[in-house]
Amino acid sequence: MGYLGEVEAKTFLAKRGLPVNPTYQVDNLEVAREKGEELGYPVVLKVSSEKIVHKSDIGGVIPGISNSRELEEAFQSLEKNMRTIDSQASFSIQPHIFSSLELVLGLSTDPSFGQVIMFGLGGIWVEVLKDVSFRLVPIEERDAWQMIEEIKGKKLLEGTRGQPPVEKEALVQFLIDISDIAHRERVIEIDLNPVMFTGNRLVIADARMVLED
Repeated sequence: MGYLGEVEAKTFLAKRGLPVNPTYQVDNLEVAREKGEELGYPVVLKVSSEKIVHKSDIGGVIPGISNSRELEEAFQSLEKNMRTIDSQASFSIQPHIFSSLELVLGLSTDPSFGQVIMFGLGGIWVEVLKDVSFRLVPIEERDAWQMIEEIKGKKLLEGTRGQPPVEKEALVQFLIDISDIAHRERVIEIDLNPVMFTGNRLVIADARMVLED
């Protein structure tokens, strides 16, 4: 199957019981408007391209779109700017999630050690702070708890400034589930960033994967 973009990766994970933010590919403004009404505002519009990994860094993500007029402006802006980078770029739309905390979960395959799973603070912080922990796949419950305890920002998981704490048991199970899926399905790479904690549950807001052909 090779590379899976956001829509395909989320579909893959949702079929295996993982919580994802529903996302639709929209190749033109008419379809974007239709999906915007179906999902309900506010929504997020994103570029979808194998060539563009860090979408936010180049303006490829437009959050908080609150009506059809804003959606039209956002779509036209992305279409103009992103297709100068990748002429084959498409776009996706999803509900805007209001989150108290963003996490990252990734998996890579080392030629010597095999599959390695990563966990830490997500969003823009993963690049700035690099506050992450690693384990070889597959992991067990003890490994997942240790990964959570090893990050320096672990106190943020307990809730700060009135924000609710992350359900750590659910996070542990989430890590185990990703590890099991990756091990069983022969996954080469996973990038889930961010995984958002909202409404007392974890939701995969963005995803991409690479599977063995």
